[in-house]
Amino acid sequence: MSRLALVRDPRFLNHITPDAHPESPQRLAAIDSAFLKAALDNSVRQLEPRSAIEEEIAYVHKESYIEHLQEDALKAAANHNLVQLDADTFMSAATYDIAKLAAGAGLTALDAIKSGEYDSAFVSVRPPGHHALVDKPMGFCLFNNIAVSARYAQRLGYKKVFIIDWDVHHGNGTQWAFYDDPSVFFVSFQQYPFWPYDSGWYLEDGTGEGRGYNMNIPLPKGTGDRGYLHAFDRLVKPVCDSFKPDLIMVSAGYDAHQDDPLGQQRITTSGYAMLSQRVRDLSNQVGAPTVVFLEGGYNTRSLSDSAIATMRVLNAANESESGAVHASYLMPGAAGNSEHITGDRNSDLVDERVSEVRKHFAKYWPVLR
Repeated sequence: MSRLALVRDPRFLNHITPDAHPESPQRLAAIDSAFLKAALDNSVRQLEPRSAIEEEIAYVHKESYIEHLQEDALKAAANHNLVQLDADTFMSAATYDIAKLAAGAGLTALDAIKSGEYDSAFVSVRPPGHHALVDKPMGFCLFNNIAVSARYAQRLGYKKVFIIDWDVHHGNGTQWAFYDDPSVFFVSFQQYPFWPYDSGWYLEDGTGEGRGYNMNIPLPKGTGDRGYLHAFDRLVKPVCDSFKPDLIMVSAGYDAHQDDPLGQQRITTSGYAMLSQRVRDLSNQVGAPTVVFLEGGYNTRSLSDSAIATMRVLNAANESESGAVHASYLMPGAAGNSEHITGDRNSDLVDERVSEVRKHFAKYWPVLR
């Protein structure tokens, strides 16, 4: 059995954004180039995605919203120009079909994992998805790829889904899609305060039967590898062990990297390798497969290096090899990387925030007491 499937397609480059827009086709082109240079193409099976049909997208999104995007796509084609959906989200003539392909890529990954051939998948797509709300686009996102896939997974028999979002921005669209649902646990790391400015605080913990199943980890500006790993160990790991999911999904934004132009966090490529290792460890511990979805990341070098780091960890054949891959990102000069694990600009503030979140969620999860 292969460990990792990579779902990718050159058609994702056909979603056009304005010149100098951060969410550009060059993001995926850089990952594709790094993938070939990393010599992973001989050990990772590449899968061609299928498009999601409108009925599948409607697992999450309102039909009226889907129809509205179809109309906008026709306008873009008729005018031979881009249609601006909000302050920073655009559609070209091909965008609607590409967004359906991005939503369907996760479904392709899940079908492959359900077949038993793979135990993890990396879904390399654009446009990203975790900001898309049920009835409107937001933050470069049209359809919420990971949310649609989570609902599809439940139709395949995965009853309990654990979603980890480590993008620098809060995964607000995913939060609100499952806010009252105890079958989907959503945990989001984000720089806070930061965009979007109306969500992401830890008191947003769910509603109704979903209370306690939405965990935000709002980390201060300047949090580095140490703070993210500390939060993962103190919050994510124990709750995931207790929740016992059938499936783990990750919204993997790489824009908390210290070289990213949109965020002010200090994660290194080494840090992303270590976060990925923790996800893989959780997967092994609870016996749940993992599907990773590309979200943000706007420095093409740090984005591609970090995405490849995640793929390497997920594709490692055994525990000893996985540890070696992990270590290669920590040693100066290894794998062309001279980074060291970064600390936080204010570790006391980070630790205080993690303790606040832990104390709040202890009333829902005894393991945190």
